[in-house]
Order: sequence, then C-alpha cells, then structure tokens
Amino acid sequence: MKLAPKLTILFLLLSILPAAVVGYLAYENGRRTIVSETIDHLVSINLLKSNELKRWVEANKSSIEELAQRPLVKQYAEELAKHDTPDHAYQRAKGSIVEDHLKPRLKYGGFFELILMCPHHGQISASTDQKQEGKNRDTYPYFIEGKSHTYIQGVYYSPALEQPAMTISTPIKNKQGNLLGVLGGRLDLGELSKIIGLQTGKSLTEDTYLVNTFNFFVTEPRFGHGYALKKAVRTEGVEAGLSGKYGVGFYKDYRGVPVIGAYKWLPEFKMCIITEIDQVEAFAPIVRLAWVIAGIASAISIAAGLLGLFFTRTITRPIQQLVAGAEEIGGGNLECRVGTASKDEIGGLSRVFDRMTESLKATKVSRDELEQCVRDRSAQLEAANKELEAFSYSVSHDLRAPLRAIDGYTRILFEDYEQHLDAEGKRVCSVIRENTGNMSRLIDDLLVFSRQGRAEMKFFAIDMGTLANSVYYEMTTPEQHKRIDFHVDSVPQAVGDPTLMHQVWMTLLSNAIKFSSKRERAVIKVRGEHRENETIYSVQDNGVGFDMQYAHKLFGVFQRLHSTREFEGNGVGLAIVQRLIHRHRGRVWAEGKVGEGATFYFTLPRKNEG
Repeated sequence: MKLAPKLTILFLLLSILPAAVVGYLAYENGRRTIVSETIDHLVSINLLKSNELKRWVEANKSSIEELAQRPLVKQYAEELAKHDTPDHAYQRAKGSIVEDHLKPRLKYGGFFELILMCPHHGQISASTDQKQEGKNRDTYPYFIEGKSHTYIQGVYYSPALEQPAMTISTPIKNKQGNLLGVLGGRLDLGELSKIIGLQTGKSLTEDTYLVNTFNFFVTEPRFGHGYALKKAVRTEGVEAGLSGKYGVGFYKDYRGVPVIGAYKWLPEFKMCIITEIDQVEAFAPIVRLAWVIAGIASAISIAAGLLGLFFTRTITRPIQQLVAGAEEIGGGNLECRVGTASKDEIGGLSRVFDRMTESLKATKVSRDELEQCVRDRSAQLEAANKELEAFSYSVSHDLRAPLRAIDGYTRILFEDYEQHLDAEGKRVCSVIRENTGNMSRLIDDLLVFSRQGRAEMKFFAIDMGTLANSVYYEMTTPEQHKRIDFHVDSVPQAVGDPTLMHQVWMTLLSNAIKFSSKRERAVIKVRGEHRENETIYSVQDNGVGFDMQYAHKLFGVFQRLHSTREFEGNGVGLAIVQRLIHRHRGRVWAEGKVGEGATFYFTLPRKNEG
C-alpha cells in the first residue's frame, strides 16, 4: 500500500478513535451522575415522608392524651364506669362526653372515630359512631395495652369497620391513679395516604407507598385503586425493606415495570416505605445525552477526517514530485529539475537533487575521472539517502506521537470491556492505560463542578444530625468504626436541597476521615448552633491539619495542600462544597493547625426556615 492511503487511514483512526473514547467517557459519566442524582432523590423522599409520618402519628397521640387529661372527661368516664345500666345519670354523662368532647375533637384531629371503653370488660360505653356502642373490645390489643399506657396499634384490617384501621389508645385515670376507662381513637388513614402519596415534583411515575409485614399495601399506590390491605406485593424492594434493610435497588414493581426503588424499614410502625420511579423516565436524560454525544462525535470525526486528507496531500505531493524527478534524472535527463519550494526536509532534499543534476551536466571527465565522479556522486547519493531516511524518521516520529496518545485512550476499553476482547485486542489495548487516568478523573470532576451551578434546587426541611449520621455510616466500614470516635452533637435542623446537602456532608466527612487516617485513634465531631440570622455547622477532626497562611487556597479548583502521594484526590471536592453552600446563600471557611487537625465550617441562613 502506498504512503498516501496509509496516512489517510492513520489520520482517520486518529480522529475517530479519540472522539469515540471521549464520547464514551462523557456518556458513562453522565449516566453515573444521573443515576446518583435519582438515587439521592428517592432516598431523600423516603427520609422526608417517614419523618412526616412520625410527626403525624405523634401529633394525634398528643391529641388523644390531652383529651384523656381533661377533668370533665375524667368525671364523665367515672360516671359511666359506676353505672351498669343506662339510667338517667349514665345517659347524661354519655351525651356530654360525646357531644362536648369527642365529636368536637374529630373536626380538628386526624381521627374519624373516638370511643370510650369500660375499664372492666372493654365494652364501648360511648362513641362518635353510635353503632359501635355496646360492643366488647376486651381482647383487642389497643384495649389491653391502653389500660396502662398510650399505645399505637399499627395498620390492621377491622372486621367491624370492614376497612383498614389504625388505633391509638390511652388510659383515663383519676388523681389516685385508678383506671376510669380507656380512650381510643381510630386514625383517618385517608390522611396517611395523602402524606405518603404527596408528589414532590413534576415526575410522571414517582410513587411512594407503605407495606406491612404481611406484604399488604397499607396506603394506595399511585397506579392502583382499592389496594390497601387487599392486595399483596412481593417485589425485590419490598422484600428487602421488610427484612429491615435500607437502600436502593433496580427491579420490577407491582405492575411489572422496571423501576429504581428506595426502601426503608420503619420499626416503630412495623412497616416499610417504598419510593420508586420508572427506569424509562429516570434514564430519559441519558438517552438524550447519548444522541447529543453521537452527533458531536460524528461532526468531530468528519472535520478531523477532512483535515487529515488535507495534511496527507500536503505531505505526499512533494514526495511524489521528488520521485518523478529522480526517475527523470536516472533516465539521463539532466535538464530535469525537481523545483519544490517547500522549506521542510523534502524541499531541502529536492534542492540537493537539483544541485547534483547541475554538477553532472557541467562535468566533462575521462574514464579514470568518471570512476571517481561515480564514487563522489555515490557519496552524495548516500548523503541524500541519509537525508531521506532522516526525513522518513522525522515523519514517522511526528505521526507516532499522536498515535501513542490514541493508544492511551484505547486502554480504557481494556478495563471496561476486557471480556469482549480477543488476545490480539488485549495486546493492543494493554499499551494505552497510563495517559487516561488523570484525564478521566479531571473530566468527571469538572462535569460535577459545573453541574452544581445549574442543577435546580428543591428546598425541604432537613434533619441535619440524622443526615450527617446517615452519610457517615454510608461511607465507613465496621473496621473503620473501631478506630474512629464519631460524635454528632445537638445539631439544628435546616431548610435546603437534601441532595446537595448530602453531597456537602459526604465531602466534609470523607475529608475528615481521610486526613485523620494516620492517627491511631481518629476523633471526628459534628456540631451546629444558631447565631443571629444564620446557623453554623462544623466538622472537626484531629488529623494532619494545615498551615493557616494557605487557608485561602483550600476552596480553589485543583488546589491541594498535600501531595497525592500522601493523600489521594485532585482538589475539586471543597470547591464543589463552596459552590453548593453559596447556592444556599451561606458561607464556608476552615481553621486548622499543622499536626493538630482542622475544622471546616459552613452556614445556612435561618430566614429559610419554614
């Protein structure tokens, strides 16, 4: 094969291969980013709604306890307990407690029925639903447990009501501590479904629901009707949640549709909460990204290919002229001149040929002189050949350098697709890994850094202490727990984007763990306090610390105070933290001392609360 086709193919490879590799890296990075954001979103929803569920139950618990402490309620309960037959005093007491206390509470609480049970045999002596009066509840857990303390009976199916029910009960006692009755309230599970089913954004498939230990729906899912305590569900996410696990999975939901689901066990209610989103919706941005990358890569390949053709012609045309001229001179035409005007090695070689031709033409020699001339000309020709060899080496060397860079990109394929490569493919790919490691990490971190400036923020109430604990246990192992003393003081709540704040805690805690890793006993403390119009949070460690005269460099992109041989990283994490906190209208700074640890602070405005 001639030089021109070889160079053309080489230039095409140099253009197509890097575009394909960079496109693949961008796609994989985008895919990981979108999956990570989706997972963080689902986990945040589970945390938020489980906290809302706890607050709703606690509010109704406090409501019924307050009702049981009213003096008139105690008085009427004692009257009803004294009379075995419904005489005038009995009827008056029942009417007063129902009309003046129980029914008014239905208007403001989360109950759809309130009942008063006799302390002796559990008979319902007064109820906001008259049809329930006279029925015995002596075997029901909420009566048995409610005689001694406030008790919450989780969601169950009530044959009497022919519908799901959840009951809170509490004792009514006089000043001497004697039991006068048991007050019970059946919660309105419609309110529970509203809390769990509330949509947090514009997602078309986001779905949150509760499942009990018998695998039955407790609340209605988004794509089902009449499922509560009537339809069982046994997906991978539900089974994992009911086994006490807390995490995220990829599986098919109750409809048989592939979803990404977050699951969390709620031990106080003996239920698990599930939040899911269809994989088709979650991965839609990735599909769009793939098309954009393919278009860009195609455009780059075409442009680079055209440039390759241009440079190929630039290189081969003078060589072709030189070859044609050499053939003419070799045939005896001493009038021929190569005449290339280029200033590179080829131009220099053509001018040597022209001078040689002039010398041959002007020389009139004898046979003994002709032999000497031949020797001289042979030496000149050898010199010209050496120049040509030097030129070939130069061209080869200049073209091999970018080829080695392309080989470096290709080595990524060896790591990700080793099982798909034959022996020859592995041999080729094994040459190329070194040049891409830093570039890959650089591209990843730059994309993360730029995304945080564009991502839409969604504000929710955040339990910062719980979030810090959760992040710490996500990133550490049981072996690390043995050498790290981790403390979270009383940390005020905040209002912000849960996903972005999760990343802030992830970066600060991972830095604290990393830079205290050389301590025999690492100590990491998380604190928070209100101060004027802002709340200050901090992460303190007893690690290697830093010199305060370089503190201004900590939050710059690619700024590091320690070498990568000491601690891995590329100096982007704290720059991302600064951008996230600035987006929340807060401040971030650090204090430290060499050998004595460091403390990183950030603030959030208190005016955002509520």
